[in-house]
Amino acid sequence: MKRKCSYLTAPAAVALLLLSVFCVCQMYPFGTKTLSWCDMDQQVIPFLLDFKDILSGKANLFLNMQNSGGMNFWGVFLFFISSPFTFLVAFIDKAGIYQFVNILVLLKMMTCALTAEIFFRYRFKNLSLMQSTALSVMYAFCGYTMFYYQNHVWLDMMYLFPVLLIGLDRLIHKEKTGLYIFSFTAMLTVNFYLSYMVTIFLVISFGLYIFFFAPRERRGRIVLLFEISTLLVALLTAVVWIPALMQYVQSARTGNLFTSLRVGTLFTRFDTTLAVILCTSAVFSAVVMYLLFVKKQTETAAFSFYLFLLMMIPVFIEPVNKMWHTGNYQAFPVRYGYITVFFGLILLAVVIAGINEDTRFTHSRIIPLFGAMLAVGAVFVAECLILYKDYHTVTVYTRTLWGNSESLRLLLAFSFTAALAYLVLLLLYRYRQLSKRAFSVLLCMIVLLEAVFNSSVYIASAANSARSELPVIDLSGKIQDDALYRVKTEKKYFDVNLVGSMGYNTLSHYTSLTNESFMYTMKKLGYSSYWMEVNSNGGTKLTDAILGNKYSIVQPADLQEPNKVIYKNDKYEIAENEMTLPVGFVMDVRSVEALKNLPNTSRLNLQQAIFESVFHTKEKLFVNYEPTVKTNIQYQHDKNYSLAFRDNSETGMLIYRIPVKEKQTLYFDCFDRFSNNLIEHINSSFNVFVNGKLIQENYPNQPNNGLLNLGTFQNETVEVEVEVLKEVAAKSFGLAGLKDDVLKQAIGKTTAAQLKQSGNQIVGTAAANDDSSWLFLPITADNGFTAKVNHKSTEIHRVLDSMMAVKLQKGENRISISYVPTGFKTGLLLSAAGIFLCIFWYRFLKKRNYDKIKFLELPGLLVFTLLLFAVIFAIYLFPIGVYFS
Repeated sequence: MKRKCSYLTAPAAVALLLLSVFCVCQMYPFGTKTLSWCDMDQQVIPFLLDFKDILSGKANLFLNMQNSGGMNFWGVFLFFISSPFTFLVAFIDKAGIYQFVNILVLLKMMTCALTAEIFFRYRFKNLSLMQSTALSVMYAFCGYTMFYYQNHVWLDMMYLFPVLLIGLDRLIHKEKTGLYIFSFTAMLTVNFYLSYMVTIFLVISFGLYIFFFAPRERRGRIVLLFEISTLLVALLTAVVWIPALMQYVQSARTGNLFTSLRVGTLFTRFDTTLAVILCTSAVFSAVVMYLLFVKKQTETAAFSFYLFLLMMIPVFIEPVNKMWHTGNYQAFPVRYGYITVFFGLILLAVVIAGINEDTRFTHSRIIPLFGAMLAVGAVFVAECLILYKDYHTVTVYTRTLWGNSESLRLLLAFSFTAALAYLVLLLLYRYRQLSKRAFSVLLCMIVLLEAVFNSSVYIASAANSARSELPVIDLSGKIQDDALYRVKTEKKYFDVNLVGSMGYNTLSHYTSLTNESFMYTMKKLGYSSYWMEVNSNGGTKLTDAILGNKYSIVQPADLQEPNKVIYKNDKYEIAENEMTLPVGFVMDVRSVEALKNLPNTSRLNLQQAIFESVFHTKEKLFVNYEPTVKTNIQYQHDKNYSLAFRDNSETGMLIYRIPVKEKQTLYFDCFDRFSNNLIEHINSSFNVFVNGKLIQENYPNQPNNGLLNLGTFQNETVEVEVEVLKEVAAKSFGLAGLKDDVLKQAIGKTTAAQLKQSGNQIVGTAAANDDSSWLFLPITADNGFTAKVNHKSTEIHRVLDSMMAVKLQKGENRISISYVPTGFKTGLLLSAAGIFLCIFWYRFLKKRNYDKIKFLELPGLLVFTLLLFAVIFAIYLFPIGVYFS
């Protein structure tokens, strides 16, 4: 029992260290501050809130209407929050999630220390408790944790990795496959994306062992066991990776591999990549000790050293780094970093364990002991100086997501000091100047200092009150409406995923799984989006109506019309829009045929085309206006639009003087290409003024690149001044007015469906006047959807490029639209087969029947050899060749 309890020493040390940081920084549970920032704010916490709704039955894990206007949430769950710790949100109020993530990160770091402790005690029997605890705490506070804790499911991969290594060791040396199958299955389930990197690692590391360390007579047997076990893992997790992969392929994240590898630099940004490894400076001391003193080339020592070197290559070489990230990445450039760090720590364990074997004394010499204490003191002084004098500089990562040359200089200074201190301790211990106890105590002291430094730089600096999110969460549950509706925001007031987190259906969404077809449709319809983020701001009253945007979240200053306000707090209001339709209404067959593909025209002209098709009318809803005055601007347009400066000017002005009689809402637009670029070349082209008041500066921009609402006017002359800040070439540009009364009349003649969501289904009724009527459903079409009308299966047709319509029968129609993620059923069948085969495999090995498949060893070895060379070529050689080509 005492030995089992000793495994809790490392997790307890992690808890004590991190809670001390929380206490000093007044972070929860000792204050109200949260460590949440970046992706944790934008994605993780909103999806934890979504998952809380799913657990309570308010939302569905498959068809989630709270994201992207209705999307497959299964892949999002597997990408961001599929952790056993995630289920704890069921016991936390929504308003408390921002603080509770502090505890989630703490629990996962403790688990990282626990699994690392188990590994080091399993692999190195002669490490003392303090030594293994020090190594485990290093792992828990390594750069991977510090840099990436905001993507907190990545920490699940981190704590499972030592278990995977134990499983791989047992497969190789004891020919027992159970733990390997379990741990690899768990990693694929926790995060299918990062499992790509784990798979690469497994092929390379296993190949390295087989061809350089494994006895020749056992190679075929080990390889066959590895291949069969890995195949079983693939089958067991098919229900995870097949639908998730198919969803990823449909996203806007995929791009041209060759283009990605050709652009950029040969070397990575060391200020952000190398910094991840610098947080565990002892690994560099271990490399020096290994090269200088480890003469006995044990299997573990050499294997760990070579793997550490292989895993350091992508840290430095950018094309290789990109291939480790499926060909490209936006940020977080060392997502495999926990593997690199852990093998560095294994090498350190090799060095310490080797010295332990030779130690035959119990007392330290006074002068060497004093020198060792001075080395520890130097680390303390370096830490204090940097944190006191250069704290703002060294913490740049938590403000920008990237380091810089100054922060790297400071991190190198501290890391070099700490690495020298570790090296001094190791040298004194090796030459028998320090006792085992003294060495272990001083080692723990440096680990303590390094952990506090890293936590101060990457956790304490991110601490914030999260008070700005509380008024947003307060909006939850304030709309009492049984219809199927959506909620939009007038501007990007907060992270887009939070609208769905309130429990409201919305078009907004931001993840790597944002559907490309949906994103481009939303761009065409005039809504704002960039990178992988689609926001619900933008569009027009027409598109808001047909997409079901019945309610708007606004700040009081942006409430332009006397819409009915149904709730407000100190910061936001929820207003019911005047002209709305529910999600789903009846259209004529001619509308469906006309709307199958959106016409290739400007976004303002497209609005008129949609109006004519949806409502089957030739009436003009939009009035296009031309500039009344052009100052220093040469304005041309045929298929495209161009604005150039005259007389060598650097600015110009377009002035529209619009006599508005009937009620109109004016919109301004500038748009060029369909992409998921972070920044478009047309960004920051205009400042827009209405009647002398600045409406939007630097339009278009990241938070607002959809159609710009200039306001609603009646019986007045409106003067719109467009200050041109740079020359512009665009496919869509102009100013138009929407006739409010015309739209209101058209909406009033439309037959709305009576639909609601029930689990993974949209069910309800729709009345059709004839057999040529169709139900328009503004949800992104997917092969996982099936439809029934009056209990009979019917085909789903695409409209508006990516949305759905189903044919109705004359009279009352019972509608049922069901959704199961594409590939889920196939994956479920394969996973069931995997369970059956695992049971069979266990019994097969238990009965010692291996000789029956021994004939597969040679072809198995051949297949693995080809795979190994293919992986090495694809990851390490191919990207370099493409870059230099």
